[in-house]
Amino acid sequence: MEWRYQYESDAEREELIDEHKSLYLIREENISEGNFLTFSDKPLSEPVVYVSVPQEDFESLKHESILLKAQSKALAERASFTDDVIAEIALKVYE
Repeated sequence: MEWRYQYESDAEREELIDEHKSLYLIREENISEGNFLTFSDKPLSEPVVYVSVPQEDFESLKHESILLKAQSKALAERASFTDDVIAEIALKVYE
């Protein structure tokens, strides 16, 4: 069974670890919703490797994602416009 606890500070994190010494710490999450520790009564079957991404890199990737979505939308609208122009030209040619 797994138990997940939210914490606000490093002191709270240490308290949670001390309180649950009899359990295995299997996961730590530092996400936009908050900081969480997950404990289990059984160890993980495979070791897990966590990678920490600096906040500025995360923000940069988020900003880049927004830009790429806007570019994709603009290209789709341009392609639609081009299709409409070609269809209109074809109608004029075949009149």
